[in-house]
Amino acid sequence: MPNVVDNLFGPLSKDYCIYFYILSIIGFVLLALFLIPAIFMGIAKKKGIDYYFTILGVSFGYAIFYFQNRLLHSMCMGTMN
Repeated sequence: MPNVVDNLFGPLSKDYCIYFYILSIIGFVLLALFLIPAIFMGIAKKKGIDYYFTILGVSFGYAIFYFQNRLLHSMCMGTMN
């Protein structure tokens, strides 16, 4: 029984730190895929200031997702050495 508990709730190996690395890459790609076309469309169609505030709000969420996973990857790698 203790072996089952250790397998389910024990610490994972350093190899699992790649999970946060992959999520940070996905977050950065999503940020770029949202922000670049949104700014281009805003300039091309002469959108108002409310459009840019909306872009800023949504891109802030993607940026937080990217930063959080980058931070967790750094923490994971730092504690596993």
